[in-house]
Amino acid sequence: MEFNKSVSNPMLMGAIELMRAEDTPDHRNMFVGELAKATFLSPAIIEPAPVENAEGKLAIAPGSKVQLPMLTGAEGMRFFMAFTDQGEYEKWQEKNPEQKLPYFALNIDEYAAMVLRRDAKGNICPALGIVINPFGANIIVPREMLAGMMSAKAAQAKQAAARQAAGNKVTPFKSPK
Repeated sequence: MEFNKSVSNPMLMGAIELMRAEDTPDHRNMFVGELAKATFLSPAIIEPAPVENAEGKLAIAPGSKVQLPMLTGAEGMRFFMAFTDQGEYEKWQEKNPEQKLPYFALNIDEYAAMVLRRDAKGNICPALGIVINPFGANIIVPREMLAGMMSAKAAQAKQAAARQAAGNKVTPFKSPK
């Protein structure tokens, strides 16, 4: 999670367009592959508000409180917002001029960690997932899909570790007779 970092996701945007034009298993797989690599902009409410440092860049004071607002749909469903680039972020800002918010760059793992987390009482996050470019493509990635992606990633890491461990086994030396 990086503060005010610029992002661009042309391959993900291409995969979204392909999937919207023709929803095939190959296009969905391409979308998921690009989603796993992407970094998104997420608006942030920061208290105290960031101030310019000596270089003229916004800086967050140590100990600041950071909240990522959610978008609430017509039926009360809530989602974290994920913007693929500055242009898409600005579409949201135009619809919400009273909220000129800074942003963080987050990857899909960070969104999944927020959506899938439980509080101290065991309650799950109220977000049902993320919405990519809510004023553009408006692609919803539900909690279940995020959980599946994280599960697949964990399984791949476990397999890679097992392969590495198998490749690092030391074979005892046997002298020829």
